[in-house]
Amino acid sequence: MEKKDDNTLMKARSYRSILAEGYRLYNGNFRKLFKASWLMTLVYAIVGAAMGTLGAIQMPNLTALVMTAVVLILLAITTESLTTATVLSKLKEHQDTDAITTPVSWWKPDSRLMGRTLKAVIFTIPLFIILIPVFPLILPLYYVIMKYVMTPGHSFWPSLWRDYKRGLRYWGSTFLVLFVSTLLVMLISIIILTPAAILTLANMQAQQSLLIGDPSGMPSYILPLTFATLTLTHFILFYVVLVVLVHLYYIYGSIETKEQEREQQKQNIR
Repeated sequence: MEKKDDNTLMKARSYRSILAEGYRLYNGNFRKLFKASWLMTLVYAIVGAAMGTLGAIQMPNLTALVMTAVVLILLAITTESLTTATVLSKLKEHQDTDAITTPVSWWKPDSRLMGRTLKAVIFTIPLFIILIPVFPLILPLYYVIMKYVMTPGHSFWPSLWRDYKRGLRYWGSTFLVLFVSTLLVMLISIIILTPAAILTLANMQAQQSLLIGDPSGMPSYILPLTFATLTLTHFILFYVVLVVLVHLYYIYGSIETKEQEREQQKQNIR
């Protein structure tokens, strides 16, 4: 029988407590989250690697690059959303039971949660684009997404404004958590991305040389090496960035609890 975690979701927390509990859940359950998601993560990594490799090859040819990029970006968004959903299904289990169990198989997707995650991403893409000029106002959308995905039967569009205002009410703590969490992720990501960046630049220079009639100067195995490196990079990066998702999960739980307490106080006053 699985031992329950003591870092329950539904609890009012400060930003420091959210960071601490998020790291604790991530570190304590990493193997379970990995087992539940590695296969879908591999698919996502392959798609990302294909996008990066073809982009480096076709960079001098802007027309071909744009056509390829549109298809691969859509495919990458889809696979990344579905990969994220495999982790969210385990976080949903934690929300319901205060525990994350070891998956009984390598592939047991939650189709309902996958569908809601993909729809949430599709629904919020235009909202993210609209809010780019006022970038700080994007932060409450993360609560909107988590609320929709983690709450069965919750409607997105009818509840959008109410959920957004709730997220906006806790903008400060959300900003602090994401700032610290993403800063650490960025520092680690720079190290992981360095080999892939070097190979991508080398491929782009080789293609430019071919366009002007010069030899590429690159070995024949450069493309397979680039693809393999990018696949490994995307795979590792997903699990590095995963800690941010866990922090978003705890931000959602804290906001939900604080809002319930707020509503209870209103009822008591009446």
